[in-house]
Amino acid sequence: MRTILLSLVLFLACGRATGQKITLLHDSLEERLRSERNDTTRVDLHEQLALIYIDQLDDSLALVHLRKGVELAGHLHYLKGLTYAPLLAGIEQYHRRNYAEALERFKQCIQLLDKEGVRQGLLSPLSFIRQVFNDAGLQEEKRDFYLAKLAYYEKHGPAENIGICQHGLGGYYYFTGQGDKAIEHYLRAREIFAEFDPAGYANELWPIGAVYLSWGNLQKAEIYQRQALQENLKVGLLSNVIASYNALANVLLQLGDTLGALQQMNESRPYWGRCTPQLLAPRILSLVNIHIGLHQLDSAGHYLAFADSLAHLVHLPISSVKGEIELDYYHYLYLRARGNDAEADEALERALRSAQQQDLIKYIQKYRKELVTRYRKRGTVQMALDTLMLFTRVNDSLTTDADRKKVASYEGEMKERESALEILQQQGSIRQQRIMLFSIGTGLLLLIALAYSVHRGKKRSDELLLNILPAQVAAELKKKGYADAKHFDHVTVLFTDFKGFTAMSEQVSPQQLVKDLHECFSAFDLICEKYGIEKIKTIGDAYMAAGGLPTPNTTHATDVIKAAFEMRDFIAEGKARKIAAGLPFFEIRIGIHTGPVVAGIVGVKKFSYDIWGDTVNTASRMESSGEVGQVNISEATYALVKEVRINEAGVTSTLRVDRNKDAVVASRTTNNEQRTTRPAFTFTPRGKVQAKGKGEMEMYFVRWH
Repeated sequence: MRTILLSLVLFLACGRATGQKITLLHDSLEERLRSERNDTTRVDLHEQLALIYIDQLDDSLALVHLRKGVELAGHLHYLKGLTYAPLLAGIEQYHRRNYAEALERFKQCIQLLDKEGVRQGLLSPLSFIRQVFNDAGLQEEKRDFYLAKLAYYEKHGPAENIGICQHGLGGYYYFTGQGDKAIEHYLRAREIFAEFDPAGYANELWPIGAVYLSWGNLQKAEIYQRQALQENLKVGLLSNVIASYNALANVLLQLGDTLGALQQMNESRPYWGRCTPQLLAPRILSLVNIHIGLHQLDSAGHYLAFADSLAHLVHLPISSVKGEIELDYYHYLYLRARGNDAEADEALERALRSAQQQDLIKYIQKYRKELVTRYRKRGTVQMALDTLMLFTRVNDSLTTDADRKKVASYEGEMKERESALEILQQQGSIRQQRIMLFSIGTGLLLLIALAYSVHRGKKRSDELLLNILPAQVAAELKKKGYADAKHFDHVTVLFTDFKGFTAMSEQVSPQQLVKDLHECFSAFDLICEKYGIEKIKTIGDAYMAAGGLPTPNTTHATDVIKAAFEMRDFIAEGKARKIAAGLPFFEIRIGIHTGPVVAGIVGVKKFSYDIWGDTVNTASRMESSGEVGQVNISEATYALVKEVRINEAGVTSTLRVDRNKDAVVASRTTNNEQRTTRPAFTFTPRGKVQAKGKGEMEMYFVRWH
């Protein structure tokens, strides 16, 4: 790992030395900033630079310029400059993958800019919000947002804002596999940007070329990508320049001109030293593909390891607005070229799961078709049928949804279904042999076999559904085709986080790191199951769970605290073993808070049961404000568990539900109970502790006897 990271530093250093000779848009703005006085022009320069760095996926420099610009705007009482203030918090939340909060902040900034009539082109919050929608897997919500904004700007202006809404809608149709509509919106955006926004005007060409590439029209794809490269070089926007080089290289690779593709990548190298890891990753993966095409598998493996090292530095989504980052899929291509079929198929299945998490139908289609083909070639017809069955089940759920606008976005998947059926029909000879064997028996035997096959498929689908959804929610989804979001007045939310995770990731191999995480989270899953707690999700090295849903109960706070201590003890035991073996180890912080949440299903391609509300944010702050080896609880949770008592038979909850007040309260124990029981928990008050974004909050360290 260290060798790879050292190679990364040297690789970027070489690119940087050459890249500094090239004049780019942000260089000219930085030069102007050095001589500008502290006036409103300086504010505008800071904020323009911030927007460019956001476009380059460089959050650190973006935040530096945003803070300086907003601070100066405050001193000058410059209202236009102050409208970008919410973007600060939005970027920070996006960087933490708190997508719901990031979206709210971006929308707030856009509303302020609308109020001031600010023109928003390619470099604007109105443009950047599409990446937040993409990473959150909210394609439908992205479409609805841009449709609403388009209607507003067509009535009120300005024109640039109309252009970026058209571009955003083009992206929606591109990701949902509706290329003709995508091109229509990209061309509309280009027509608008022709007058106002050179960067936006040039930017519309390479996604159009990408659509033609997906259709297999390589000649048109090459024409658009060459024109895109020429125009983007004139504008000098770094992210678009390197995206155009990469897109043209991919087209040439498809045309069989592998050396031409390699030449394009080499021509773009001077820019790489100024790229963020997110911008660099698609270039590195293109080199993986190029070297596979050249049958230089050792070089391909080197670049693939390079891409893996980038993924350890930052989060790399499967696709960004600056290029495709299909890391798992490129692992599949490399392993397939090596002849490691089993590992290749595992990588392809991981790619499919990632695409489902982001609801990126374009990639879901691509990976599922490839999987069905792989299963067919291996002769595993049942696995091909199972893959098709999963597709059909989700599609049937969509068709029962009364919201027809959701169904329209999946028309492309109907073609996939027909294609998959066509592939399976090629297995006619195998099926014919099976039918012949069945016909030797009685007709009843055939019916029994078919019934068993259907039952087996249904059972497997049900098991898969129960792996990702609570049983109650899964039952509702199967019955109605959808599940309603629900409000819960009292839920106890738990967050855990590993201290030293980043440092440990630099000391062990990626395989060992994932193995250790898997071991810890698998144990946490079993603990949650033991106490009737619902695991919500993992986010990197963080683990989130909640008690009191989807079936409300009165013991959720106690259950969650007891589970927290078992998690803590499991990590402590693992730490002791690691220390004895001289190996790096995890340490854990745990935070707990109780309050109201909204719970429901997100996504339609890969269902996910999630919760939202300030309670979730507060629980996260309890974790980040805690200490290693401690369970840190909020005042709300403390109020619920402070009188819980325990006896020889186990914990006796003192909680009851007050139906009149619709609240959970603590009831007093009787004198007799006081004599036969003892407190279940002891508490160490911490007083008011500063929690990021929440101010001062009362907190307690809790111990379980």
